[in-house]
Amino acid sequence: MQFFQRILNFKTAEATPAERRGKQRFAPNAKFPLKAVLNLAGRDDTGAILQNSRGGGWDWSGRLVNFSDHGARMQLPASVSAVKGDACHLKLSLEGYDLDIPSRISNIREQRDSVMYGLTLNITDEKTQLAYRQLIELVALGSTLKPLTKGPIPDDSGYLVEQFAGDTRSRLSVWREYAGRSLTAFEFLLKDCRVRGAAGRGLEYLTGSEPAEARRAPSAQTAEIHRLFHWVVPNIAPAVPTDVREFLQSYAA
Repeated sequence: MQFFQRILNFKTAEATPAERRGKQRFAPNAKFPLKAVLNLAGRDDTGAILQNSRGGGWDWSGRLVNFSDHGARMQLPASVSAVKGDACHLKLSLEGYDLDIPSRISNIREQRDSVMYGLTLNITDEKTQLAYRQLIELVALGSTLKPLTKGPIPDDSGYLVEQFAGDTRSRLSVWREYAGRSLTAFEFLLKDCRVRGAAGRGLEYLTGSEPAEARRAPSAQTAEIHRLFHWVVPNIAPAVPTDVREFLQSYAA
């Protein structure tokens, strides 16, 4: 199931990114409501595959440590046993949207109270590929943000402005008052969408990656842009000041 129908619609040629981009890993924040399950048969103490009367594996809940276009890393309880090469399914769910991704265990690292499984993903279905790419992108839009300046600087508006940019065409600008440095407004560019907000006012949703091209989003796109904003904000990098993240969160609920 695609997370978005009207935005983040990558072209077919973009479905499988370049090798360098494909190796880049992103770590979902613990506050992000993404749930991860690894469907795996598992093995007993002798190494034999556990039998399942249903003919499939069991769902083991765990933590998605990070993921990329071609792989993922899952942390599971130490009681789960498997070997390199075992087939499995990575199941991801996000507020009613579900993905089931055929995978294979590529490496295993045991820890004191858990086990870390490296997964190689085998996505052959085009719709699943697009949905998974959308999921990675929405995490990357927030998690790669870095400051463009050392601190707030004056601008023509009469306020102080701070700017942050991400690796995947995301850019966040926030405005502060001179006195007290309290936050008053923001604009968040999310690829080809924009979200604007100001203290005491509602949100504006726009389309257009360039300021001169920005237009109010059609009603059909507004809900999707807000959903994107709602999911990006919990993943904003710690490099963005805490008060900025809290300010955005108050709008993203």
